[in-house]
Amino acid sequence: MHAGARLVLMSEIVYKQLFSHPELVRDLLACVIAADWAQALPTSAFERVNASYTSDHGKSRHQDVVWRASIGGEWVYVYILLEFQSSPERWMALRMLVYVGLLYQDLVAQHKLSKHGKLPPVLPIVFYHGRRPWTAALDIGDLMLPPPTGMERFQPHQRYLLVDQHHDDAFGNIVGLLLRVLHASTELQMKAAMAAFAQRVLQPDLYNARVSLTRWLQLTLREDRSGTSMNLEEDFIMTAKRKYKPEEVFTDEFFDALVLPAEEMFRQRKEEGRQEGERAALEAVLRDLLAGEQAGAESRIAQADSSQLRDWIKSLIAERRPAV
Repeated sequence: MHAGARLVLMSEIVYKQLFSHPELVRDLLACVIAADWAQALPTSAFERVNASYTSDHGKSRHQDVVWRASIGGEWVYVYILLEFQSSPERWMALRMLVYVGLLYQDLVAQHKLSKHGKLPPVLPIVFYHGRRPWTAALDIGDLMLPPPTGMERFQPHQRYLLVDQHHDDAFGNIVGLLLRVLHASTELQMKAAMAAFAQRVLQPDLYNARVSLTRWLQLTLREDRSGTSMNLEEDFIMTAKRKYKPEEVFTDEFFDALVLPAEEMFRQRKEEGRQEGERAALEAVLRDLLAGEQAGAESRIAQADSSQLRDWIKSLIAERRPAV
């Protein structure tokens, strides 16, 4: 497998991991459905379900990620089908229609219907992370010839929701922040997006999803640098539009701050503060012992670590003049 194919495969895996967290699915649903029930759903209302189905003829189909959400006291389940794509797929509307049909067949076979024996509503979502604009039809009807008069009401009807990572701006919450990071074209925009992203990721409700979010961001930046999902012309345009170097903004320290638990970050900062205080005290003692005797010592003291400072102090106390 060549490097580009490996990167695409890694990207697919990371996206599945990303939306294996109910926090991300909840935010996505709140972004795309304006109704009050969608805005108020807690993460406890979501449950991940089997994504592999077998047709009556024994042919197996696998959906990337499927969730169900419990809404209200009636335990009405809304099924959310997530499909991840790295390139446009002409027949995606047909594929999603088949997936929904197989999901319904599976629910019937397992007797997982409503208390009135009804099938649940389904929200089919395609999360597209390719560079080229999505050109495939969103509605199954757009793949079909217009029916003769009188046959219109007998045709299948289904539309899927497209979330285009590189071209959509209409999403809020964590999904919107992810897209905002990608759309930044200047260092100022990137730093503002980074600050908002980090602030949201560090909230307690995203604790479990923090590592997946960080992996997504690292992989996306890697894709940007490799250019595997775009042609040379697209690569030139993207590079010209971007006025900053991602590696200068997204440092190792930034990623460490996202994935380390808050208490670990507090412990590290406390330790760093202790070390800085210790160093300042050692520097003060050393300067007092030298009392200006060695010209040019200030720069060497400033560059020395705590261990070296201690050695110099011991030498001075033993009345040996160190080469400070």
